[in-house]
Amino acid sequence: MTTKVKSLMTLSIVLLASVLLVIGTHMVFNPIKVERENKATLSLLENYFAGVTEFETNNLETIEGVEILRSVRILKDEEPLGYLYEANIVNSFGNMKVRISVDVKDIIQTAEFIEMNQTMYQTQTQNMLQTYPLNKLNADIFDGAAGATSISKNDLSHLMSMVGLHHDSTDKFEVVLPYAEFYGEDYVISSTENISEAGASMIKETIEGQGVVYTVTKSGIYQTDSIEEKSITLVVALDNDNEIIGILLPVELYNHTKGNFMASALVFAESFVGMNLSDVTDGQTGASVDGSAHNSRNLIEDMMLIIQGVHVS
Repeated sequence: MTTKVKSLMTLSIVLLASVLLVIGTHMVFNPIKVERENKATLSLLENYFAGVTEFETNNLETIEGVEILRSVRILKDEEPLGYLYEANIVNSFGNMKVRISVDVKDIIQTAEFIEMNQTMYQTQTQNMLQTYPLNKLNADIFDGAAGATSISKNDLSHLMSMVGLHHDSTDKFEVVLPYAEFYGEDYVISSTENISEAGASMIKETIEGQGVVYTVTKSGIYQTDSIEEKSITLVVALDNDNEIIGILLPVELYNHTKGNFMASALVFAESFVGMNLSDVTDGQTGASVDGSAHNSRNLIEDMMLIIQGVHVS
Protein backbone atom coordinates (compact mmCIF):
# COMPACT_ATOMS: atom_id res chain seq x y z
CA MET A 1 0.00 0.00 0.00
CA THR A 2 1.49 3.28 -1.07
CA THR A 3 1.89 6.29 1.19
CA LYS A 4 -0.68 8.16 -0.94
CA VAL A 5 -3.29 5.44 -0.49
CA LYS A 6 -2.62 5.30 3.25
CA SER A 7 -3.06 9.07 3.49
CA LEU A 8 -6.36 8.90 1.60
CA MET A 9 -7.61 6.11 3.87
CA THR A 10 -6.60 8.03 6.97
CA LEU A 11 -8.34 11.16 5.69
CA SER A 12 -11.48 9.17 4.89
CA ILE A 13 -11.51 7.64 8.38
CA VAL A 14 -11.06 11.06 9.99
CA LEU A 15 -13.86 12.54 7.85
CA LEU A 16 -16.18 9.62 8.67
CA ALA A 17 -15.40 9.94 12.37
CA SER A 18 -16.09 13.68 12.22
CA VAL A 19 -19.44 13.14 10.50
CA LEU A 20 -20.42 10.47 13.03
CA LEU A 21 -19.39 12.77 15.87
CA VAL A 22 -21.54 15.61 14.51
CA ILE A 23 -24.52 13.29 14.03
CA GLY A 24 -24.07 11.78 17.47
CA THR A 25 -23.76 15.17 19.12
CA HIS A 26 -26.92 16.35 17.35
CA MET A 27 -28.83 13.23 18.39
CA VAL A 28 -27.82 13.70 22.01
CA PHE A 29 -28.15 17.45 22.45
CA ASN A 30 -30.92 18.44 20.01
CA PRO A 31 -33.70 16.68 22.00
CA ILE A 32 -32.47 18.50 25.11
CA LYS A 33 -32.62 21.82 23.25
CA VAL A 34 -36.12 21.07 21.91
CA GLU A 35 -37.37 20.06 25.37
CA ARG A 36 -35.96 23.28 26.86
CA GLU A 37 -37.66 25.36 24.15
CA ASN A 38 -40.97 23.54 24.65
CA LYS A 39 -40.86 24.17 28.40
CA ALA A 40 -40.19 27.87 27.77
CA THR A 41 -43.14 28.04 25.36
CA LEU A 42 -45.48 26.31 27.82
CA SER A 43 -44.36 28.70 30.55
CA LEU A 44 -45.27 31.62 28.29
CA LEU A 45 -48.64 30.14 27.29
CA GLU A 46 -49.61 29.62 30.94
CA ASN A 47 -49.85 33.40 31.25
CA TYR A 48 -52.69 33.44 28.72
CA PHE A 49 -54.44 30.04 28.86
CA ALA A 50 -55.37 28.39 32.15
CA GLY A 51 -54.52 24.71 32.34
CA VAL A 52 -52.52 24.50 29.11
CA THR A 53 -50.72 21.16 28.81
CA GLU A 54 -49.53 21.12 25.21
CA PHE A 55 -49.32 23.09 22.01
CA GLU A 56 -48.95 22.59 18.27
CA THR A 57 -46.84 24.89 16.10
CA ASN A 58 -48.06 26.21 12.74
CA ASN A 59 -45.76 27.01 9.82
CA LEU A 60 -44.26 30.49 10.06
CA GLU A 61 -44.36 32.91 7.15
CA THR A 62 -43.93 36.52 6.06
CA ILE A 63 -47.01 38.16 4.54
CA GLU A 64 -46.71 41.54 2.84
CA GLY A 65 -43.86 42.61 5.09
CA VAL A 66 -45.33 41.18 8.31
CA GLU A 67 -43.25 38.42 9.89
CA ILE A 68 -45.24 35.77 11.76
CA LEU A 69 -42.69 34.85 14.44
CA ARG A 70 -44.82 32.57 16.60
CA SER A 71 -48.00 30.71 15.69
CA VAL A 72 -49.33 28.04 18.05
CA ARG A 73 -52.54 26.15 18.77
CA ILE A 74 -53.03 25.60 22.50
CA LEU A 75 -54.65 22.62 24.20
CA LYS A 76 -55.49 21.35 27.66
CA ASP A 77 -54.98 17.62 27.10
CA GLU A 78 -57.26 17.18 24.06
CA GLU A 79 -59.46 20.22 24.77
CA PRO A 80 -58.81 23.21 22.47
CA LEU A 81 -58.06 26.44 24.35
CA GLY A 82 -57.14 28.87 21.58
CA TYR A 83 -54.27 30.37 19.64
CA LEU A 84 -51.29 32.64 20.26
CA TYR A 85 -49.44 34.69 17.67
CA GLU A 86 -46.42 36.96 17.64
CA ALA A 87 -45.80 39.18 14.62
CA ASN A 88 -43.32 41.89 13.66
CA ILE A 89 -43.33 44.74 11.15
CA VAL A 90 -40.45 47.06 10.27
CA ASN A 91 -40.76 50.62 8.98
CA SER A 92 -38.43 53.59 8.61
CA PHE A 93 -38.67 54.38 12.33
CA GLY A 94 -37.87 50.91 13.67
CA ASN A 95 -40.08 47.93 14.37
CA MET A 96 -43.25 46.86 16.17
CA LYS A 97 -43.65 43.36 17.59
CA VAL A 98 -47.04 42.29 18.90
CA ARG A 99 -48.33 39.26 20.83
CA ILE A 100 -52.00 38.30 20.46
CA SER A 101 -54.01 35.61 22.28
CA VAL A 102 -57.21 34.35 20.67
CA ASP A 103 -59.94 32.06 21.99
CA VAL A 104 -61.46 29.09 20.15
CA LYS A 105 -64.22 31.33 18.76
CA ASP A 106 -61.53 33.47 17.05
CA ILE A 107 -62.13 36.37 19.48
CA ILE A 108 -59.01 38.31 20.46
CA GLN A 109 -58.54 38.14 24.24
CA THR A 110 -55.30 40.09 24.70
CA ALA A 111 -53.07 42.23 22.48
CA GLU A 112 -49.78 43.68 23.65
CA PHE A 113 -46.53 45.10 22.36
CA ILE A 114 -43.40 43.03 22.94
CA GLU A 115 -41.37 45.73 21.19
CA MET A 116 -42.37 49.16 19.91
CA ASN A 117 -39.48 51.13 18.47
CA GLN A 118 -41.26 54.14 17.00
CA THR A 119 -40.26 57.76 17.49
CA MET A 120 -43.72 59.37 17.35
CA TYR A 121 -47.30 58.68 18.42
CA GLN A 122 -46.27 55.88 20.80
CA THR A 123 -49.13 56.47 23.24
CA GLN A 124 -51.69 56.72 20.43
CA THR A 125 -50.39 53.52 18.85
CA GLN A 126 -50.46 51.68 22.19
CA ASN A 127 -54.02 52.86 22.77
CA MET A 128 -55.00 51.73 19.29
CA LEU A 129 -53.76 48.19 19.96
CA GLN A 130 -56.13 48.01 22.93
CA THR A 131 -59.14 48.53 20.63
CA TYR A 132 -58.63 45.05 19.13
CA PRO A 133 -59.43 42.73 22.09
CA LEU A 134 -62.99 41.31 21.96
CA ASN A 135 -62.98 41.62 18.15
CA LYS A 136 -62.92 38.62 15.83
CA LEU A 137 -59.52 37.92 14.29
CA ASN A 138 -59.64 37.51 10.53
CA ALA A 139 -58.24 39.15 7.42
CA ASP A 140 -61.14 41.62 7.43
CA ILE A 141 -60.58 42.82 11.00
CA PHE A 142 -61.55 46.47 11.35
CA ASP A 143 -59.08 49.20 10.45
CA GLY A 144 -58.12 50.70 13.79
CA ALA A 145 -56.15 53.44 12.00
CA ALA A 146 -58.94 54.59 9.69
CA GLY A 147 -58.33 58.23 8.84
CA ALA A 148 -55.02 58.35 10.74
CA THR A 149 -51.92 60.01 9.29
CA SER A 150 -49.54 58.21 11.64
CA ILE A 151 -47.29 55.67 9.91
CA SER A 152 -47.07 53.64 13.13
CA LYS A 153 -50.85 53.33 13.45
CA ASN A 154 -51.27 52.46 9.78
CA ASP A 155 -48.55 49.82 10.01
CA LEU A 156 -50.11 48.36 13.16
CA SER A 157 -53.45 48.09 11.36
CA HIS A 158 -51.70 46.32 8.47
CA LEU A 159 -49.95 43.96 10.89
CA MET A 160 -53.25 42.99 12.54
CA SER A 161 -54.84 42.35 9.16
CA MET A 162 -51.95 40.10 8.09
CA VAL A 163 -52.11 38.18 11.38
CA GLY A 164 -55.81 37.74 10.63
CA LEU A 165 -54.97 36.46 7.15
CA HIS A 166 -52.47 34.01 8.66
CA HIS A 167 -55.05 32.89 11.24
CA ASP A 168 -57.63 32.28 8.50
CA SER A 169 -55.17 29.98 6.70
CA THR A 170 -54.17 27.87 9.71
CA ASP A 171 -55.64 24.52 10.64
CA LYS A 172 -58.45 25.68 12.95
CA PHE A 173 -59.76 23.69 15.88
CA GLU A 174 -63.01 21.88 15.32
CA VAL A 175 -65.07 23.53 18.03
CA VAL A 176 -68.43 22.45 19.40
CA LEU A 177 -70.82 25.35 19.00
CA PRO A 178 -71.08 26.89 22.48
CA TYR A 179 -74.81 27.64 22.35
CA ALA A 180 -75.98 24.32 20.88
CA GLU A 181 -77.74 23.53 24.16
CA PHE A 182 -79.95 26.59 23.70
CA TYR A 183 -80.40 26.86 19.92
CA GLY A 184 -79.62 23.40 18.51
CA GLU A 185 -76.64 22.07 16.57
CA ASP A 186 -77.21 24.05 13.36
CA TYR A 187 -77.64 27.62 14.64
CA VAL A 188 -75.94 30.47 12.80
CA ILE A 189 -74.44 33.65 14.30
CA SER A 190 -75.54 36.26 11.76
CA SER A 191 -73.85 39.28 13.34
CA THR A 192 -71.52 40.25 16.20
CA GLU A 193 -71.40 43.65 17.90
CA ASN A 194 -69.10 45.02 20.61
CA ILE A 195 -70.71 47.33 23.16
CA SER A 196 -69.39 49.29 26.14
CA GLU A 197 -72.03 50.22 28.70
CA ALA A 198 -71.91 51.26 32.36
CA GLY A 199 -68.38 49.96 32.86
CA ALA A 200 -69.11 46.63 31.19
CA SER A 201 -67.64 45.17 28.00
CA MET A 202 -70.27 43.33 25.99
CA ILE A 203 -70.38 41.11 22.93
CA LYS A 204 -73.82 40.85 21.32
CA GLU A 205 -74.26 37.87 18.99
CA THR A 206 -77.44 37.64 16.94
CA ILE A 207 -78.56 34.04 16.41
CA GLU A 208 -80.24 33.96 13.01
CA GLY A 209 -83.99 33.54 13.45
CA GLN A 210 -83.71 32.43 17.08
CA GLY A 211 -82.55 35.14 19.44
CA VAL A 212 -79.54 36.95 20.89
CA VAL A 213 -76.60 36.04 23.15
CA TYR A 214 -74.90 38.63 25.36
CA THR A 215 -71.43 37.97 26.79
CA VAL A 216 -70.78 40.57 29.47
CA THR A 217 -67.60 41.20 31.45
CA LYS A 218 -67.50 43.61 34.37
CA SER A 219 -65.39 44.09 37.49
CA GLY A 220 -66.73 44.49 41.00
CA ILE A 221 -65.78 44.09 44.66
CA TYR A 222 -65.43 40.41 45.54
CA GLN A 223 -64.57 40.68 49.25
CA THR A 224 -66.61 42.82 51.60
CA ASP A 225 -63.58 44.02 53.59
CA SER A 226 -61.62 45.07 50.48
CA ILE A 227 -62.02 47.70 47.75
CA GLU A 228 -60.17 45.53 45.21
CA GLU A 229 -62.26 44.68 42.15
CA LYS A 230 -62.10 41.57 39.97
CA SER A 231 -64.07 40.62 36.89
CA ILE A 232 -66.78 38.09 36.09
CA THR A 233 -67.98 37.11 32.63
CA LEU A 234 -71.66 36.24 32.23
CA VAL A 235 -73.26 34.70 29.12
CA VAL A 236 -77.01 35.21 28.67
CA ALA A 237 -79.01 33.56 25.86
CA LEU A 238 -82.39 35.03 24.85
CA ASP A 239 -85.06 33.80 22.46
CA ASN A 240 -87.01 36.04 20.09
CA ASP A 241 -89.50 36.89 22.85
CA ASN A 242 -86.70 38.03 25.20
CA GLU A 243 -87.12 35.00 27.43
CA ILE A 244 -83.87 33.97 29.13
CA ILE A 245 -83.28 30.44 27.86
CA GLY A 246 -79.72 29.91 29.08
CA ILE A 247 -77.04 31.24 31.42
CA LEU A 248 -73.33 30.43 31.44
CA LEU A 249 -70.70 31.51 33.97
CA PRO A 250 -67.38 30.36 32.42
CA VAL A 251 -65.08 29.22 35.20
CA GLU A 252 -61.92 30.28 33.33
CA LEU A 253 -63.27 33.85 33.19
CA TYR A 254 -64.54 33.90 36.77
CA ASN A 255 -62.02 35.87 38.83
CA HIS A 256 -63.97 36.10 42.09
CA THR A 257 -63.53 33.47 44.81
CA LYS A 258 -64.30 30.01 43.45
CA GLY A 259 -65.38 26.88 45.30
CA ASN A 260 -68.65 27.16 47.22
CA PHE A 261 -68.81 30.90 46.55
CA MET A 262 -68.79 30.38 42.79
CA ALA A 263 -71.34 27.58 43.15
CA SER A 264 -73.59 30.02 45.00
CA ALA A 265 -73.09 32.66 42.30
CA LEU A 266 -73.92 30.12 39.58
CA VAL A 267 -77.15 29.07 41.33
CA PHE A 268 -78.15 32.74 41.49
CA ALA A 269 -77.26 33.35 37.82
CA GLU A 270 -79.23 30.31 36.69
CA SER A 271 -82.27 31.50 38.68
CA PHE A 272 -82.91 33.98 35.87
CA VAL A 273 -83.50 31.19 33.34
CA GLY A 274 -87.18 31.11 32.35
CA MET A 275 -87.73 34.79 33.16
CA ASN A 276 -88.42 37.43 30.57
CA LEU A 277 -85.56 39.91 30.44
CA SER A 278 -87.97 42.80 30.96
CA ASP A 279 -89.01 41.29 34.33
CA VAL A 280 -85.51 41.46 35.86
CA THR A 281 -85.55 43.94 38.73
CA ASP A 282 -83.07 45.43 41.16
CA GLY A 283 -82.76 43.82 44.59
CA GLN A 284 -83.11 40.14 43.69
CA THR A 285 -79.86 39.13 45.40
CA GLY A 286 -81.48 38.99 48.80
CA ALA A 287 -79.81 39.43 52.18
CA SER A 288 -76.12 38.80 52.70
CA VAL A 289 -75.44 35.53 54.50
CA ASP A 290 -72.27 33.50 54.99
CA GLY A 291 -71.28 31.57 51.86
CA SER A 292 -73.81 33.34 49.63
CA ALA A 293 -71.23 35.14 47.43
CA HIS A 294 -73.24 38.32 47.98
CA ASN A 295 -70.80 40.62 46.18
CA SER A 296 -70.61 38.31 43.17
CA ARG A 297 -74.42 38.03 43.10
CA ASN A 298 -74.72 41.82 43.18
CA LEU A 299 -72.35 42.06 40.23
CA ILE A 300 -74.29 39.42 38.27
CA GLU A 301 -77.55 41.27 38.95
CA ASP A 302 -75.92 44.51 37.82
CA MET A 303 -74.84 42.84 34.56
CA MET A 304 -78.36 41.48 34.00
CA LEU A 305 -79.76 44.99 34.38
CA ILE A 306 -77.14 46.35 31.97
CA ILE A 307 -78.19 43.75 29.39
CA GLN A 308 -81.82 44.71 29.98
CA GLY A 309 -81.03 48.38 29.44
CA VAL A 310 -79.21 47.68 26.17
CA HIS A 311 -81.58 45.08 24.76
CA VAL A 312 -85.02 46.25 25.79
CA SER A 313 -84.50 49.97 25.25
